[in-house]
Amino acid sequence: MIKLAASSGTVIYEDDNKLYITKKPAQWTSTFLFVTGLLAFILLANGLLQLFVFKMQPHGVQTLGIILTAAGVLFALIFWRVIVYRKKLNSIPVNELKYICIIDLNNNTLLDEQQNILAPLEQVLLSRKMQITSSSPALILQWNKNALTLVQGNPFSGGIAAVEKILLSKGINRK
Repeated sequence: MIKLAASSGTVIYEDDNKLYITKKPAQWTSTFLFVTGLLAFILLANGLLQLFVFKMQPHGVQTLGIILTAAGVLFALIFWRVIVYRKKLNSIPVNELKYICIIDLNNNTLLDEQQNILAPLEQVLLSRKMQITSSSPALILQWNKNALTLVQGNPFSGGIAAVEKILLSKGINRK
């Protein structure tokens, strides 16, 4: 299988003129890494400033510096462990990932994960939908009165643009 695109935990692979749209587990890691990394940096910077720059201040400032530095180190360790966990998840082989859907370009059909026909590609439209929980839109496939969410956009893990671009280049129509 050839990897074509990846956005916000959704990855598109191509094999035998079929597009396999898969979802990687643990999508919370992108946002979590951003928050813990930022907290680690802020706490460590303030703790070290309290310890080494403001050392002429009263004794309470050094105690605060030690506490902030310790908290910063704790968040840095959490950040590192989540990165290790994320690398483990990224090494999962394609055949073990959960398929969202399969697009058969030879037969012009949209298939579910068990390769049952959902709709002909002429009826399938690609559209964006705003999410209340994110500043990025979600990318959905719509046909008749049905819809399938492909990508729940996340600004910390690539948005939806890469997946949308590949689907449009493969002939999926935009709404």
